[in-house]
Amino acid sequence: MPETLQTERLTLRPYEIGDAPAVSNQIGNYSVCQWLTRVPYPYGEADAFEFFGRTTGDSFVKAVVFRGDLIGCVSIMGSDLGYWFGETYWGRGFATEAARALLARFFDAGNGLVSSGYLKGNTASRNVLQKLGFKHTEIVPTFTKSRNSDVPTHRMELTKTCWENRV
Repeated sequence: MPETLQTERLTLRPYEIGDAPAVSNQIGNYSVCQWLTRVPYPYGEADAFEFFGRTTGDSFVKAVVFRGDLIGCVSIMGSDLGYWFGETYWGRGFATEAARALLARFFDAGNGLVSSGYLKGNTASRNVLQKLGFKHTEIVPTFTKSRNSDVPTHRMELTKTCWENRV
């Protein structure tokens, strides 16, 4: 059974069926999903259930909970870090805090490299990745479902060595 992680303010836990309304309400906001590559718009509860079904049992896919409310997601699928947070939770350090906890668990499990990226214009996500120690590798066009078009994506990587040597 996938573990629950605790940070100073957040609980990172497996998704539950009852999370579907909160997920669809938050990620279904175009202000949120426009920055994600694999999320369609509109996004409904059926999409949330499909995601839960695909990721059940994955120890690196976590619902992020703050004061009892589901506020977002952080995941490492394959070796790719991704995250999203409801718009009302932006700018409070939650993405950095949640990703830091999941990255620590990922590297503790013996993994050596994580990749991630941010879509052109998403300076908040760029800042999160830089705070975590990710380094820029390339810019590639990436198809985004919500926009139904290719968007330049700044790809980044973080090695276990860089993670362990961070200040």
